[in-house]
Amino acid sequence: MFEPAKFKMSIRKSSKPYILVLFLSFLMVAGDLHAQETADSRNSIEFSPQVSLGVFTAQNKLTGTAYGGELIYHMSTIAHPRPWMKMLNLKSLDLVFNYKNMGDIVMVSDPRPRRFGDSYALIAALNFSLFKTKSTELFVTPGLGMGYLGETWFTNQNVLVGSHLNFSSRIALKLATRIGPSTKLAAGLDILHFSNGGTRVPNNGMNISSVSFGLVQSLKNSLDRDTASWRKPMDYKKHSIDIGINIGRRGVYRSKDGLYKTGLYAGYNYRLNTVLGFGAGVDAVYYHTIYDPLRNVETFQSKASSFDRWRIGLAVGPDLWMGRMGLMVKYGYYLHYNSLMENKTYWTPGLKYNVLDWAAVQAKIYIHQTEADFVGFGFIFTP
Repeated sequence: MFEPAKFKMSIRKSSKPYILVLFLSFLMVAGDLHAQETADSRNSIEFSPQVSLGVFTAQNKLTGTAYGGELIYHMSTIAHPRPWMKMLNLKSLDLVFNYKNMGDIVMVSDPRPRRFGDSYALIAALNFSLFKTKSTELFVTPGLGMGYLGETWFTNQNVLVGSHLNFSSRIALKLATRIGPSTKLAAGLDILHFSNGGTRVPNNGMNISSVSFGLVQSLKNSLDRDTASWRKPMDYKKHSIDIGINIGRRGVYRSKDGLYKTGLYAGYNYRLNTVLGFGAGVDAVYYHTIYDPLRNVETFQSKASSFDRWRIGLAVGPDLWMGRMGLMVKYGYYLHYNSLMENKTYWTPGLKYNVLDWAAVQAKIYIHQTEADFVGFGFIFTP
């Protein structure tokens, strides 16, 4: 005869093992997710061998393959991010050491070997997350720093490199997949650029695109590093005026001498939010030495050669703010420029850092098409 009470008791007894298994499985999954979150919150180190897909420059064709690698220290910002880090989905602040063996790279027009030597770069970068699943994440990582090239015009007359020391910029796209509690595989593509900004010429610069494959290992560091305890963020104004001044030098062709210029700027800024702003203003550049046809070698500055002391332009563009540091990019049209060559437009990328709420230090590069004119270092005041 069927007895409901006994049937209920048998269900309870038989279900207990399954409930226990389900509960333990839940704890294991939760523990695994916590372990992944903990690993992501830790600093990590990455080593990625690289091989070039291509090496190229603006005016000369290059062939050959560059081999090298990167050693990267990732300082995680996940545990205690600043507001701008959250908005931009920043995962880490990176310090990148890049090495390239370029002994195989030759110019098609002058195929002598070992024209460029090896390259070394130390770059500060920002690692942004674009897409994430349970075990895989896609990152984009722009960065700026300094580089060293083994050979220059003054050592073996290669026309691409004017100085050993160069500015280095890099952008990488990487896919990282977890293969263990604290270990990831990383595969990526990147472009590395070397240029001295015109401080010595010739300065055609070099671009190296590479593919990489490596390992990322989380470190057993403390999670108590609080980026919110860093310097207090400044209070920004929705409407403001910038007044800037800088000074820089463009190299004399195939010489270690230089021609100085002073850059001035006055403009209006509109701040959309914590990270994004927009500005428009007037650029003026004063030439300490103008172009003289009778002294062509000493005064020629390529697309930046001017018969007048002043050139003046109107420029507009966005500002990307990361705390007290801002990335500024403006595109301009000349109102007055008595140039040796036909030039109507220019652009001026740069960085500024607010030492005070009303004063910043800046580095600003003036560019005509793809040719660097000069890099100006100076100050920006926001009354």
